[in-house]
Amino acid sequence: MTKQDYFLPGIAALLLAVLFPSYWLYAFSIGTENFMAVYRADLLSLSLSDLVFVLIGVLEVYIYLCLRRSFAERLSSGSAAVLLLIMALLVTLFHATVLIDITLSIIGSGLTDQTIETISEFTIIGALGVLFAYGLVGFILSIVLLLNRTGAPSLLKYFAVVLMVCCLLQFTVILSPLNVFVFPVGLLILAFYFVKPAQQLELV
Repeated sequence: MTKQDYFLPGIAALLLAVLFPSYWLYAFSIGTENFMAVYRADLLSLSLSDLVFVLIGVLEVYIYLCLRRSFAERLSSGSAAVLLLIMALLVTLFHATVLIDITLSIIGSGLTDQTIETISEFTIIGALGVLFAYGLVGFILSIVLLLNRTGAPSLLKYFAVVLMVCCLLQFTVILSPLNVFVFPVGLLILAFYFVKPAQQLELV
């Protein structure tokens, strides 16, 4: 594939590196005092933030699928491509929670407070479960990329280190908000990886 084939994924990675921290910093800022109350109110309405949430998911899935394609061309390991596909599916599941927002914004007025509360709790538990699975798969991917036998370029190994840090932070739960700043670093590395010609990627 040529440099032009990965120009759009590179732009997508740059865009996501901006949108991701912007969205989550905003989300954290309005949900610090009473998270459940804010989250419940968000489920019952649709706003611009929901659109941004969906856009973030679409961009992330697109980046992973393009990265998977590049792995098929540049790496000697097929396991990395499989792990990326799983990560893309998990991201899709996580961002598909917006469907609950859409549903509740339509029928929420006819539901009892207890029902809405239960739906909110199950949604949070499900989302946390998906994030844990994402962290586990991402951690395994980072190890695979760091193995010399994959033939991964040095840029991908830098990304693998950042991804590993993100996953470890995700596992702690308490420190996971730091990923607002760490994950964009990995995206910037991927952006450079996408736009840099394959023949110029240093093999280590």
